[in-house]
Amino acid sequence: MLGIIFFLLVAAILLMQTWHISIPKVVHFSFRDNAAKRKRIYIIAENALNPLEKIMVKVDSLLKKIHKNWNYFYKVVAVFFLAGCMCGIGIFRDVTLSLFAGAAFTPLAYLFLLFRTMSARRRELEELESVMSIITNAYLTSDDIIGAFQVYVEEKNRYVDERFREINPFDEFLTDVLLINPNVERALILLDGKIDNRHFHEWINKLLLCMKDRRMKFNLQSTLRAMNDQKNIQQESDTAMMTAWRNYLMTVAAMFSVIPILKFVNVQWFLTLTQTVIGKGFVIAMILTSLLTAAYVMKINRPIE
Repeated sequence: MLGIIFFLLVAAILLMQTWHISIPKVVHFSFRDNAAKRKRIYIIAENALNPLEKIMVKVDSLLKKIHKNWNYFYKVVAVFFLAGCMCGIGIFRDVTLSLFAGAAFTPLAYLFLLFRTMSARRRELEELESVMSIITNAYLTSDDIIGAFQVYVEEKNRYVDERFREINPFDEFLTDVLLINPNVERALILLDGKIDNRHFHEWINKLLLCMKDRRMKFNLQSTLRAMNDQKNIQQESDTAMMTAWRNYLMTVAAMFSVIPILKFVNVQWFLTLTQTVIGKGFVIAMILTSLLTAAYVMKINRPIE
């Protein structure tokens, strides 16, 4: 049932986009010094949305994190639906049960996006930590903020062909300071707004303090250590969550593998299970049970933000 509902919701979202009905966008508020207030605003905004809008916002947020659009999500849903139908035909040899199996596979599209987002977030965190570490070490040695950023950019471009170099916020910082406006404090504030990471915000604030008192530069390492601790906690959380999902999917696969085994052990039982109304009802109940337990597993295994 949940799979069918999810499939219908995807169809409804597609129709809304076809009719040019806008998707609610997540509004980002800037209350870095008041986490409780930010949390209250998020809860109030979330409660103001209906269930369909909440799903749309969550999926839209995941798509933005991996730099994909809604067409990509529809393709993923279609792939899982077809995969479910093919598995249903191979196991049940029945059109009705195959369609139920296809609908049951569609929520896996959300799980697929979630795992891709976890991987992208972990990779971005590692890259950001590496950049901050290079700049910090260069600054501790030279006491020159601009020179420290130049060390990173030179290191980044050293082994990359000029045709394949990508411009990132740190390149823009150097361009702004060297060619547009020499105000380093202004450029650091602009850089702070381009990367959404609380450890990066703290690191930028310490760099701004270093411009007034260079002895503050020794506090930059503490931010990097805190960021590394967060990365380790994130990796442990992601590993635990993926282990829980792997164990769950293996359990579900073992449960449904009994049906094709019956075809070779007792053909009459297999036909009763897949060709009679009572047998089909039992199989549908198994599918619904697996979806309900999947919703519970998803609820208790949320990634750390």
